[in-house]
Amino acid sequence: MTSDTASLNIAQQIVDSLGRRIVRGDLTASGPSLVEQDIMMEYGASRNAVREAVKTLAGKNLVRSERRVGTIVQPAAAWNLFDPQIIDWMLSDDSTSAELLKALSELRMIVEPAAAALAAERATHRQILELLDCYDGMCAHVDDDERAIPYDVRFHETLLEACGNPLLRSLAHSFGLLLRANFKLSIQVDQAFLRNLEDHLMIAEAVRDRDPVRARQASITLLRKNEKDMEEVRAASAAS
Repeated sequence: MTSDTASLNIAQQIVDSLGRRIVRGDLTASGPSLVEQDIMMEYGASRNAVREAVKTLAGKNLVRSERRVGTIVQPAAAWNLFDPQIIDWMLSDDSTSAELLKALSELRMIVEPAAAALAAERATHRQILELLDCYDGMCAHVDDDERAIPYDVRFHETLLEACGNPLLRSLAHSFGLLLRANFKLSIQVDQAFLRNLEDHLMIAEAVRDRDPVRARQASITLLRKNEKDMEEVRAASAAS
């Protein structure tokens, strides 16, 4: 392993460690600034590795650096919550995952019905086929969560991509990471996956038929069911 590779690996380890600590609330905006020399000593890292790690964290809006002060943790409102690594950190910690998934439910109700309506107007023939193929994949693996969920996630990613809006399209991947976690929980509710299958078909058929009103309503129906399932999961978790 070359020195450059080793330094990069250490930098990535620092990013992962500090990122998780920030997201978990161990390091906060109201706490002391992070001193470069202290980070070097804690992780046994070179100055270059620490600076590379701080640069990466700053790119995620988790920290900012100020001369003569050091590296300051940013408040949660500044974080880039669509960054895949931040999503992973938040989902892997019980103290932050529930809040993130609740926010996702609200975001989906704001975005997805409108996205479904736009997709009905703008989807390409290939995207329509992909929606239907995803539905078929969900049906084929209805008794196998591990194989069914990727089709479900891809269905919703395709719906965003089919809007033809570059900003919505750029959200598709991060949206997919959140949806995967959402579905792994909501699928625990008895018959939830099977019960929601028909709604996916209704969305896909409305997009195929170029019917934005029907597509929007089918999306709302699905999202209301999903939120009810998530409420059951939260209630069961609280009871246990």
